[in-house]
Amino acid sequence: MILRKINAVLSLLCTVMLMYHAIFNAVWMLSRGTIPKDANSMPYILMGAMVAHAIISIILAILGHRAAEKRKCKGYASLNRTTYFQRFGGIALLVFTALHVAGTAGPLKPPAVIHAVLPPLFFAVALAHVAISTSKAFVTLGIGNAKFIKAFDIVMKIICIAALIADVAGFYLYLA
Repeated sequence: MILRKINAVLSLLCTVMLMYHAIFNAVWMLSRGTIPKDANSMPYILMGAMVAHAIISIILAILGHRAAEKRKCKGYASLNRTTYFQRFGGIALLVFTALHVAGTAGPLKPPAVIHAVLPPLFFAVALAHVAISTSKAFVTLGIGNAKFIKAFDIVMKIICIAALIADVAGFYLYLA
C-alpha cells in the first residue's frame, strides 16, 4: 500500500509540473514567442518524476495481476474502462514523451507531416492521462470525500481540455 501512496504523490507532482509546463508553453506559443522564456530545469525534473511514476505503475500492475485469482467468469470491463484508458495512455505517453524530448532537444528532425501530427497527439495523450488520473491519486491518498473527488474530476477535465485547445492552437500558430 505504501508503494501505491508514493506513486500517487509522484503522480500529483507530475500533474502539477505538466500542467505548469503545458499552460506556460501554450501562452508562450499563443503570444508567438513574445513572452520571455527562460531555460529551466523543470522539464527535466518532470521527465525524471514521470519515469519513476511509470516504473512504479508498471510494477504495481504486474504485482496486481500476479496476485489476482484466476476466475472463469465474465469480468466487468465496462466498469474498468477508465483504468484501461489510463494504463494505455500511460504506456503511449512513454513513447510520445521520448519522441517529444528528442524533437524539442534537437536530435530528432521529423518530416513536416509527422511534425504536424505528432506533437498535438502527444498533447492529447498527456492531458487525457492527467484528466483521468488526477482524481484517482486523491482517492489513493484518502484526500477528500466523494463530492470533492467528483467536483475536482470535472474541474480537472475542463482545465485539461482548455490546455489542450490552447496548446494545439499555439503549436499551429507558432511552430508549424
